[in-house]
Amino acid sequence: MYSPESIFHGLKNPSLIPREIRHQIKKKTPHDFGIQGSYYTGNIGDRALAEQFKNQIQKDGHSARIFGRNTRDSNTPHRVLGGGGVLHDWYGTEHLKRRLAYVNGGEKGFIIGVGVPGFQSSEARDLVSRILPELDLITVRDEWSKRNIKSVCDVDVSVTACPVFLYEDPDMKTAGQTGVNFRPYFGQEDKQDSVLLDYFGYEDIREAKTTYIDNAQKICEQIPNPIFIPFHSTDEEFARKYLDVPILDYDFSVETTLKRVSRMERMVATRYHSLIFAAICGKPVLPIAYEPKVKAVAERLEVPSYKPHKEIPLQFSQVSNVDKLKSLSKSNFNKLYLNMQK
Repeated sequence: MYSPESIFHGLKNPSLIPREIRHQIKKKTPHDFGIQGSYYTGNIGDRALAEQFKNQIQKDGHSARIFGRNTRDSNTPHRVLGGGGVLHDWYGTEHLKRRLAYVNGGEKGFIIGVGVPGFQSSEARDLVSRILPELDLITVRDEWSKRNIKSVCDVDVSVTACPVFLYEDPDMKTAGQTGVNFRPYFGQEDKQDSVLLDYFGYEDIREAKTTYIDNAQKICEQIPNPIFIPFHSTDEEFARKYLDVPILDYDFSVETTLKRVSRMERMVATRYHSLIFAAICGKPVLPIAYEPKVKAVAERLEVPSYKPHKEIPLQFSQVSNVDKLKSLSKSNFNKLYLNMQK
């Protein structure tokens, strides 16, 4: 139990309240929308999603709370599973169960602007086919995600765009440098080779890993004035281990990272949101599609993309359709409010 004095100090300074208690208070505080996603993993792209969901919803006069991927419940009538590649069972079904339990547990449930890598197991397909038709709205960030849902259940799905497109270019003075982002190779994350083979489409994991690292080194050796921009702390670790280029310190800040990209003349983009940040800032890009979602957004930007374990030409392309994708991104929230009022 906590003394009256400690409770008093906690009310004056919430940071003094233990984290778990703060989390429980947050869940039970009434709010119009609860948004659940993978927002606290250290990934800048996921952080950007959380910021956009909260900002867009609050801008329209509603209260909103952001919750992490393990949250199953909150005190809200409107529950949102928001953005990110969240609907899949590539590493088991437990996280999928938690996500669907949350979004289906309120008066209204919405899946907004997500990616859908697909479903392998009969358990996941059964779960999705039972829960998704009960929801009030489903929007996805690309046609690939829509196909993966429609292959499991007949439910209305709208193709919009990733909410991160709603950021604006901070329009920083360019520094004559080439921004580089490589994520760690997938085999470093202790995931099963069978998953990697099925999902990423590689024939030989060891050979693909070696080629990927070789390609990253060759690109950095040949492009003008490279500088590495991490979108996760693990990106920085990868760069310091394998690349001989200037490396910016990882900073878990969307604003800082977007400004860094804005200062570049061009961008080598491997992570999904590093490509979106470059597109927002109007930079010529060299997209490296380590998985299908990167290829999908590159196609919508009308630029070629290249597999990381194949030959990669040093060819930067100017993006297109950014205004259209911003409009589609905004439609996520327009559709959300319309369905909330039904």
